[in-house]
Amino acid sequence: MTISKTLLCASILCGLATAVHAQDATPAPADPPKTAQQKAADKRVEELQAVTVTGYRGSLEKAIDVKRNANAVVDAISATDIGKFPDTNAAESLSHLPGITVDRQFGEGEKISVNGTDAALNRVLLNGQTIASGDWGGNPTDTSGRTFNYSLLSPEIIGLMEVYKSPEARIDEGSIGGTVIIHTRKPLDLPANTLRGSLGYNYNDRSAEGNPRASALWSWKNADSTFGILTSVTHDKQNLSRAGIEFFGYTTGANITGNPNVTGDQNYANAKIPVGINSAYFQQTRERNGLQSTLQWRPDEHNEFNLTGLYVKGKYDNFSESRYVCPGCGDLNKLTDINVANGYITSGTVSSTTGNGQPYAELDANYRKTEVSTKSINLRHDFNGDAWVFTSQVGYTSAGGGKDPEYLMKYLLQNGGYNFGYDGRNTSVGYQNGSAANWGLVGSPAGSPPGDTSLPGQNQAGGIYYETTTDRERYAQFDASRDLEWGPINQIQMGVKYTNHFNGTQSRGNRINTTDPISLTDFDPGSTPGGLFDGLHASGDLTDWPTASRSSVVDYLKSQPQGPFNPNYPAMFGVSEVTKDAYVQMNYQSGSWRGNVGVRYVDTKDTSNYYVNSDGGTYSRVSSSTHYYKPLPSVNVAYDLDEDKVLRLSVAKVIARPRYGDLAGATSLNGAATGNFTASAGNPDLKPYQSTNFDLSAEWYFAPASLLSVEGFVRKIDSYIVTTTSERSLTDPTTGQTNVYSVTSPINASNAKVSGLSLIYQQDLGHGFGIQTNYTYSKATTQTQTNGDKLNLPYLSKNTINIIPYYEHGPWSARINYSRRSPYFTQVGRLNSNVFSDAYKELDLSASYQITPWAGITLSATNLLDSTYYQYADIKYAPIGEYKSGRTYSMTLNFKL
Repeated sequence: MTISKTLLCASILCGLATAVHAQDATPAPADPPKTAQQKAADKRVEELQAVTVTGYRGSLEKAIDVKRNANAVVDAISATDIGKFPDTNAAESLSHLPGITVDRQFGEGEKISVNGTDAALNRVLLNGQTIASGDWGGNPTDTSGRTFNYSLLSPEIIGLMEVYKSPEARIDEGSIGGTVIIHTRKPLDLPANTLRGSLGYNYNDRSAEGNPRASALWSWKNADSTFGILTSVTHDKQNLSRAGIEFFGYTTGANITGNPNVTGDQNYANAKIPVGINSAYFQQTRERNGLQSTLQWRPDEHNEFNLTGLYVKGKYDNFSESRYVCPGCGDLNKLTDINVANGYITSGTVSSTTGNGQPYAELDANYRKTEVSTKSINLRHDFNGDAWVFTSQVGYTSAGGGKDPEYLMKYLLQNGGYNFGYDGRNTSVGYQNGSAANWGLVGSPAGSPPGDTSLPGQNQAGGIYYETTTDRERYAQFDASRDLEWGPINQIQMGVKYTNHFNGTQSRGNRINTTDPISLTDFDPGSTPGGLFDGLHASGDLTDWPTASRSSVVDYLKSQPQGPFNPNYPAMFGVSEVTKDAYVQMNYQSGSWRGNVGVRYVDTKDTSNYYVNSDGGTYSRVSSSTHYYKPLPSVNVAYDLDEDKVLRLSVAKVIARPRYGDLAGATSLNGAATGNFTASAGNPDLKPYQSTNFDLSAEWYFAPASLLSVEGFVRKIDSYIVTTTSERSLTDPTTGQTNVYSVTSPINASNAKVSGLSLIYQQDLGHGFGIQTNYTYSKATTQTQTNGDKLNLPYLSKNTINIIPYYEHGPWSARINYSRRSPYFTQVGRLNSNVFSDAYKELDLSASYQITPWAGITLSATNLLDSTYYQYADIKYAPIGEYKSGRTYSMTLNFKL
């Protein structure tokens, strides 16, 4: 810690000293020579006057200009035209930048990681301010409001996205990897009565469904260019069908009884066996409607007012059906034949004739209704005086999401056994009788009260469950800046900010029992679509099985006697976070030296409210608070070697706050519907992530729209958060059932380091052709646990690469995007296993033709390789999940008036 502080202070002093030295060494003639930066700017003006660039090449030039002129380490993506962005998903566009990756468990990028850091450790700011986040409740990467779900954001409203990989004191804190700043357009910057729009159609080959999408942007201003209005509306809808083969973690064969026939290694007691093997069929409709508006007013030369509002409403309703066997969660005493290889029980037969009861297998049909909304409004006033510039902002943002409600229905295997097998690539399950008539539930005893929790699980049909989330923030900010002539110091910026943030979850559910016996045949059964599981190396009864209709499931659950709705106290929490910030930043330029030095002082108080179970049955509400103060100094130094080459150095102290859900001491239970009993517990005593960040880059802008660069980064993390797993016996208050849960909980760890190197090559090759490529290598070192194992940092891929050749000439334009990321750790699973996602490849194509100056057409295809998302526990031989989401094709007509 002392060494890091010394290095940081030394870097700040070095930055100032070099600037002062450069100033002293530069004479002050009456007509001073132009700096390398000024020469580069003059050269850029000449080039742009000679050649008018538009479209994708034009967007690359603007992005390069942003990077070239920045004082920090910055990457950028620019719109190709007003109301037109390179991709239909902002996260996918960001993933083309060096060091940025996305997780595609549901087919499209929803959140991003920067320089090997967890998505929750990277902030997203809309026009410099927080945008509240809501999630649909079914994605395991939901992160309790610290980041933003990019699938909600319509790219048509974006003018520019900047990624600050090195911080400046003026930018809100909270990121370890980087901060994404999304800039929307302003009406006074556009011609009067600007109208842009698009009409399109999307088709997914795995769901075999298509939907329209549309957008429109209109901007008006008066003749004096003092008042303007901009409004953008968007509509997008898509149908997803995801096929998956899932393993519910692993346990050991220590409790196997009955002396099964064993082939291979005879030591089955210490071998690992899957807790459950599941075939999953997930269908989701994602419908997003958005409205963004801006009012801009300049009453005189000194004042400007901007009122910006955003409203996004998304429907993410989904129907999830799965059928699974459970050899490790109840059937260990029914195994008659097993094979053991490499420390795993890789195949087995579970029999109904062992005298130990009917083997357990379950078919689930769960319908989740969810609506995600995001709102934000910001009022900004800029006063441009003769010496000072004052900026005042107030705003509010809120978001909601979750399950509202989720209908949970199950059917149990009535007779017969099953067999299973897997080898790390191929998986099979076979039932003695897997027909629809062999799945059902027995009737409950006459006179049983609704939702009777004393009845066994075979009498429970399911339940109705609500879990809604709230995320909101109020803020006020004041900034001041003034140009100076203090030697190399040419500007001072300072400001204060107050934020009051709340993030919470409310949860309740009931139990619904059967009255009469039921069978899957009573629920308008169908079957999984042909070809749905192609490419997942699944066989036997995993690929073709009976399904229930969604409407029949909902109708049945509503028609049954309803058990009482009980609060799900373990999942309920509310975290209030009040932050008070102050900063000062000095910008300097002297000769070829430029940059900034500053410090941001952060005062944070978190108050967590949650429920604890003190006597095994009664929950009581408790509250706990933490309060910490952090000075966060930063220095950015840029040196223009000549008009085409730049060297950069950045050193900064940064923090990232824990997830809101982790700060609550509540324990959230999962598995009532699947039998895969897992839980997550919070820790109100968590400290924030703390890191000293070092960035170094060398950039050569050797031609228009061209760049050759190398960037090195080090994140020396003094405090970070990891999860540990333990087995606990817990009671679900909504069902009354007690089970052994695999519980993960966060703790603070120390002494980790993430380091890496990015290589960037981008060039306009001539004759319409060009190329974008980047490669990032990153690695992490962490502390060693008491058992000798190393802790893992989530979402860090050692290797990531992007290759994007493009062509743009006359009315034609085409682009191919290829990306690959190597395996990365995601979470801690059962038996403290480390769950990894395997390497993932993505290939996309986009081609467009400008029919007239006012209209053009674009054809695009994403995930052309139909890549498999594969997760495993510690070694690739032990699968956790394997998914395919299909290819998406789209056609869009763009127009402008």
